[in-house]
Amino acid sequence: MPKSDPYEPWFHKGARLWCKKIAGRFHYLDADYRTAKRKLRRLVREMAKARSGAVDWLHAPLGQLCDEFLDDVQARRAAETYVAYRHRLQRALEVIGPGTPIASLRRFHLNQIERRYLPQHSPTTVRDTITTLQTALNWAVAQELLEDNPLRGYVKPRARQRSRIVLPEEFQALLRALPRNPRFRRVLVALRLTGCRPKEIRTLTWEMVDLEQRLWVLPKHKTVTTQRRPKPRIIPLPHVVFQLTRWLYERKPEGEPHVFLNMRGRPYTKNAFVHTMAQARKRAGIELKADEQLVLYSVRHTFGTEATGKVSDMELAELMGHTSTETTRRYVHLNSSRLHDIQRRVQGQENA
Repeated sequence: MPKSDPYEPWFHKGARLWCKKIAGRFHYLDADYRTAKRKLRRLVREMAKARSGAVDWLHAPLGQLCDEFLDDVQARRAAETYVAYRHRLQRALEVIGPGTPIASLRRFHLNQIERRYLPQHSPTTVRDTITTLQTALNWAVAQELLEDNPLRGYVKPRARQRSRIVLPEEFQALLRALPRNPRFRRVLVALRLTGCRPKEIRTLTWEMVDLEQRLWVLPKHKTVTTQRRPKPRIIPLPHVVFQLTRWLYERKPEGEPHVFLNMRGRPYTKNAFVHTMAQARKRAGIELKADEQLVLYSVRHTFGTEATGKVSDMELAELMGHTSTETTRRYVHLNSSRLHDIQRRVQGQENA
């Protein structure tokens, strides 16, 4: 069950003040919501600092520090980030043990995580698990709970670079595998024709849709923090996706902001995306190739690969929402049919 937001007050009608119950005691803050929230944030931090000062964090159990870190993440970051961090830390603590004193942590413990999970998880998953644990300890250093991060400098496994694309027959097989789930079929079609990131489709709201200009306009996106001058990601809609978007708009439930909904009429979660894709892949009989699974992100790689040569690198980077062409090149993979085509053209030139 998710914890309540420690920085969210509630309004006491009798006192006509915003207030919050902390550690069994009511704190009356202010009649103005914004002022009350600032006071509450300051109060929570002061109480956390006082509580932390009474703990010998160097010899405290790792699980306790992870709980403090997650409380801070939950209060300040997106709910999805909190869930991801929580799952990764749970994986790490299964190996190291939540009762392990922080003072006894060594890089060897991260090596144990690698040995435990690499046979059953991708290098990217293992890397993310280790990185999140290091992030929690870096947070403790920034909060002056620890003087140093004992796990700093560990050489993590390299994240796997995806190279698999979706062949036309595989994409059709995925669509056929979802006869009772037309909503996810629409997701696949939208991903295939726009080259969007799965999260961009999953979090797309009607405020981001401009039907008149045939655009999706995303004010927040993955690369906005790396841009010198932050700007929205603009996605021009191919005819099929435009017609699909307009069709969904005409049938959207009242009060529901999200464009793509699951079979229950609710927004998709990340886990639901992964699970539904896995089911479709299994029903379609699509197996591993070169030890790589077909995933939703493979559709984006397919879009980048097929667009190569049709537009310039700069144009493709703009279309895919990248800040540089270097990033775009990671999404471009020459498949066997394209290699044969290149070979035929080379042979034709030589013969000429």
